[in-house]
Amino acid sequence: MSGSKRPKQPGRAARSFRTIVRGLLLLGRGRAEGFECFEGSRDAFLAGLSPPIGFLLVLSALLLLQRPTVAACCLVLTLFCAILLPPVISQAMARLWGRTEQWPRYATASLWSVWLVLPAYLPAMLLTAVLLQMGVSHELAGRVIVLLLGGYLLWLQWFMAWKGLGIGRVKAGLTVLALMAGSTLIGVAMQPLLPLVMEG
Repeated sequence: MSGSKRPKQPGRAARSFRTIVRGLLLLGRGRAEGFECFEGSRDAFLAGLSPPIGFLLVLSALLLLQRPTVAACCLVLTLFCAILLPPVISQAMARLWGRTEQWPRYATASLWSVWLVLPAYLPAMLLTAVLLQMGVSHELAGRVIVLLLGGYLLWLQWFMAWKGLGIGRVKAGLTVLALMAGSTLIGVAMQPLLPLVMEG
């Protein structure tokens, strides 16, 4: 019928978001086909980088308005390094393993994978409630949850390096160790800055 209206098709952004969510859910369950939901282009990589950068820009503006100190500026720069360092390290490792062609898609998926901590947090909270009902102390339950979430995120990084870069299990483990070393350096750099910012 000429007068009937066709159903409105979802926009490209909505389709892209649904594809990313689908890819994350697949990767979060250890399904390598989740990588197919991510593009390996420059624009896709920048799109994955934009949410943490945007959030950090807002946080930095608020922080510097309240505490315009040298320590606060150094902390902001360190936080930016915390976002940018993992892709830099993973690219170096991909070059070392001869997998530079596989890196863009892997890097894009890795940027989005940090959001998997949100769905992983829900069962962790349910487990916390169960442990508390069993009489476990809040402190011990908290440590168990941190260990479980940390273990899951480490496994996820290893799985993504293994399948995303197409390297062996040992090489994937070494890649994760390099990423952990970078995160540790960032944490060490932030440790003396936090008290100075809070006191300022």
